[in-house]
Amino acid sequence: MLRIYGFLIAIVILGIQSFLSRRNNVYWGAILPVMYLITFTYLWISETFFVKNTSSFLFGVFGGLVVLLGAWANGRESLKKKRKKELEKMKLHDFK
Repeated sequence: MLRIYGFLIAIVILGIQSFLSRRNNVYWGAILPVMYLITFTYLWISETFFVKNTSSFLFGVFGGLVVLLGAWANGRESLKKKRKKELEKMKLHDFK
C-alpha cells in the first residue's frame, strides 16, 4: 500500500511540475527541482535520512532532478509551440 501512495505522490508532483513549467515566467518551473535538491541536501547533511549506499542515494537524487528538469524543458517547449501557433493564427487573420 505504501508503494501505491508513493506512486500517486510522484504522479501528482510531475503533474504540478508540468503545470508550473507551462507558465509564462520561466522560473515557476524551477521551484520543484530546487526544492527537491534542497530537501535531499538537508537530509544528507542532517543525517536524518538513512543512506545504505551513497551511490544509490546520489543516483536517486540525480535521477529525480533529470525527471523534473526534463518535465521543465518539455513544458517550456510546449509553451513555445503554443505561442508560435497563436502567432501564426494572428498573421493569418491579418492577411484576410
